[in-house]
Amino acid sequence: MQAPHVEALYRQHADELRQYIARQLGCRQLAEDLCQDVFVRLQSQQGLIAIHEPRAWLYRVARHLVIDHRRREGARPACIGLDDPALCLACPRATPEHVSDARQSLERIRSLLMQLPEHLRNALLWHRIDGLAQRVIGQRLGVSESMAGRYIRQAEESLLARHAITGANG
Repeated sequence: MQAPHVEALYRQHADELRQYIARQLGCRQLAEDLCQDVFVRLQSQQGLIAIHEPRAWLYRVARHLVIDHRRREGARPACIGLDDPALCLACPRATPEHVSDARQSLERIRSLLMQLPEHLRNALLWHRIDGLAQRVIGQRLGVSESMAGRYIRQAEESLLARHAITGANG
């Protein structure tokens, strides 16, 4: 097989071969590499074998490369990410610093909640803590469902604004 013939086959079949490999492996970059390997093998076979059906030969080589790649991937040990919880060597109990931080955060939230008007605080707590629907909250507060939604939204916005102010001040 002469070099110009290999180049012509590459121009004619490389795109469809790349797409075939990408569908098999789900990775465009890997498909690009394996497609190039197919044509490197074709170039290395130059003069050694007569290829009567070049397209079929290209696909057969591509399929074999995909199979070889899958075998190599299967033979590799599974990689475990460093953020895997199973690798956690730290004590599962909270440190005194974490406990102190959690208590301070809880107290700050409690203080911010107490600064809200009662109807906003109740609407937010019933919605977020008790999981009540806006319709039920509206009934409890004697307002419409949409007004209950507004109360919840106002409470959230107020808490966020107050948290931003207190967070900036320490």
